[in-house]
Amino acid sequence: MTGSPVLGGSARWSRLFLPIGVFLALFGVLNAVELPLGWKDRQQQVGRYLDATLGLGADWVMPVIWLVKVVELVLGLVAVAAVVRRSTRWLAAAVVGWLGWFTAFTAMDVWAADRAELQEHTVYFVMFAVLLGLIFVVSAVEQVLASRT
Repeated sequence: MTGSPVLGGSARWSRLFLPIGVFLALFGVLNAVELPLGWKDRQQQVGRYLDATLGLGADWVMPVIWLVKVVELVLGLVAVAAVVRRSTRWLAAAVVGWLGWFTAFTAMDVWAADRAELQEHTVYFVMFAVLLGLIFVVSAVEQVLASRT
């Protein structure tokens, strides 16, 4: 082995990463695109969260919704870039971004005492943590196999 980190500059792209990247890209882009379809439902939820946590009024609801959707779109586009560039680093960055995003949502759920959303966001967090673990394991296996040839 070369001694480089698993997700270092020499981390190989595995064909197993393609479905992960496609999923992340679709998840991010479709989450952003759903805004016109479900913005009325989101207004109530975000308004309740902003009031319960930060004490912000209704004037902040739409800017926060747009901010959330922009972040989700950016995470989806990072995944698109990972697939196009066949970059393990970018793929891991997209997953880590989602982990951070769901950590923030989970904190808001706890703060706002919303158990249903807390359960949902915790499941998302766990599943994205599994994806990140899978990326690390597959990268390590690819690196070991490459060093044996």
